[in-house]
Amino acid sequence: MKYRLGRTNASFLTLVTALLMLCSIPSKAEDYTQAVGTIYCDGGIRGIATHIQLPPNFNDNGSVIVTAAHVLYKPQTDQLFNQCDYRPQNKRLGGIGIETVSAHKYSATNKDKIAQAESDLVFIKLKNTAHQPALKLAQNFSNKVSELSFIGPNLDSFKQTKCQKINHPKLASDALLLHNCPVQQGSSGSPILDSVSGDIIAVHGGRFTVQTAKDSKESTEWIGQARRIDFQTHNALGHIINREIN
Repeated sequence: MKYRLGRTNASFLTLVTALLMLCSIPSKAEDYTQAVGTIYCDGGIRGIATHIQLPPNFNDNGSVIVTAAHVLYKPQTDQLFNQCDYRPQNKRLGGIGIETVSAHKYSATNKDKIAQAESDLVFIKLKNTAHQPALKLAQNFSNKVSELSFIGPNLDSFKQTKCQKINHPKLASDALLLHNCPVQQGSSGSPILDSVSGDIIAVHGGRFTVQTAKDSKESTEWIGQARRIDFQTHNALGHIINREIN
């Protein structure tokens, strides 16, 4: 007995084939921009911060964000702004007050710029819950990740951009990640993510200026720098939520 493939079966096979082809197409990179917001102090936006995931057994209604320490200070001074809050996704009417800032050694007057950059990270415990997604801090403290995702300001919103880790012989520090991410004014505190896992591996602090002379010509190189997430930063988080990291 012979069977003929009817129109209904043919349509079904066509649909299955199309679905298989669709599943084989790489999915669009996940958008992590919904997990960030702005630090707003004394009438102006001072930088970017990221809402982070907390340990599963941490029972508290508050939220914690991570940012660069210097965004809390008046430019070029060690004087704190009078009033700061966090705006999830930069929503102007959704500001959340600051409850506690983690201990740090950042100083705007520190002449050792590498040491200054190494201390330019704080965790901030908010007074209320930030109703937005949260990103995970990296648990792998190696500095081998090269493909990065940078979330920076884009008008009133945020933009996620791919960039790379770079190396420089004059700027060696295990606590810092050097990068070529597209930073601009207002990028301080922006998260740098592992492009594969989406984990936060560093927090952007600023740029180093490196001057070199060759063939009687002097050139200036600008290199992005970010404080890496490591055991020390995890401990700072542990202290602010009253949970020791072992």
